[in-house]
Amino acid sequence: VPYTYKRVGTIDGIKVLRPMDTKKSLKLPEESHKSSGYVLYDKDGVFHQYREYDEGHKVVLEIGYHHDNKLGQGDVLHAHIHRQPGIDGHKSAEVRILNQSDPIYQKYKKLFAGVKL
Repeated sequence: VPYTYKRVGTIDGIKVLRPMDTKKSLKLPEESHKSSGYVLYDKDGVFHQYREYDEGHKVVLEIGYHHDNKLGQGDVLHAHIHRQPGIDGHKSAEVRILNQSDPIYQKYKKLFAGVKL
């Protein structure tokens, strides 16, 4: 299977990826066989998405800064905490808006370039 992302850097051991086809939507891989987490920034360098994977290579945490239909707002920093690993777990994930006092925000805040709370 051909690669669809390229690594453009790292932040504290987390690989920063960019889609090889810049016309495709900004979305990280649903599984990872090489890393426990990836981060993605938009063309202006603003944080867009982080995904964390378990030892079975499946998504267990997603953090995004974009519109989310469940939250009904414009761009908002939010987390999807999967109750079951994998992209199918996204539908039943706990979803919450992150603020500066949230433990998830505190753990990953160094990734949130350009985010406005």
